[in-house]
Amino acid sequence: MWSSGSVQSALGEKHMNLMLASGRRALPILLLLVLLSAPIGRLELSAQQPADGAAPTGVKLKPEVEAFAIFEGKWACRGVFPSNGKTIESQIVFSPELEGAWLLARHDDLPPNRFHAFELWGFDPAEKQFVAFLYDNFGGVRRFTSSGWVGDKLIWIGESSKTDAATVQRFVYKRDNPSQFALNWEVKKGAADWAIGDTLTCKK
Repeated sequence: MWSSGSVQSALGEKHMNLMLASGRRALPILLLLVLLSAPIGRLELSAQQPADGAAPTGVKLKPEVEAFAIFEGKWACRGVFPSNGKTIESQIVFSPELEGAWLLARHDDLPPNRFHAFELWGFDPAEKQFVAFLYDNFGGVRRFTSSGWVGDKLIWIGESSKTDAATVQRFVYKRDNPSQFALNWEVKKGAADWAIGDTLTCKK
C-alpha cells in the first residue's frame, strides 16, 4: 500500500515531510501493537513467505476483504519520479494476516532509495468502507479509506493535512492483468490538480 521516495531528491524531501506530519495523528492502539509485534526484518519476512511469493498456506482473506486477493504474493516493481526522471525499483509482498481479517503489504524500496513500509488493509463495518493504515521507516503513520474497486482501479484517499493549503495524498492502483498492476502516489495541494509523485509498474 504504498509510495516510494529518494531522500536526496527535492520530491523525496517533500514526500518525507508529508509523512512525518501525518505521523503525528493517533491511530487505534491495537493495530499499532499488532504491527510492532510482527517480524520487521527483511530476512524474517522472507522466512514467512513461500519461495514463489504465494500467500501462506491455509490463510484466506475473509469475504469482506477478498476483493484484495488479486494482490497476494510477491511483486517486483519499477518506475520513475515524473518530476526529475529518476528511476526507482521496489519489492511489495502481500499476505493475509489475523485469520484473513487484514491484508498485510510490505513495501521495500531497493537502494539507493530508502522507503520501507507496512500497510494493513481491512474493512470498517461501522463506516462501511475499506480502511488502510500505513507505517513507515520515517516514523510516519497514515490512514486511508476507499470505497473499493471502481472498474479496474482501487483508490486509497488519505486524510487532509492541517496546513493553510490542505494537502491530500492518495494511492491509485490500476489492475492491468492478474500478473501486473500500476501504482501511483499522488498529491493534491489546495485547489490544484492531483500531481503524480512517483509511479510504479509491478509484476509477479
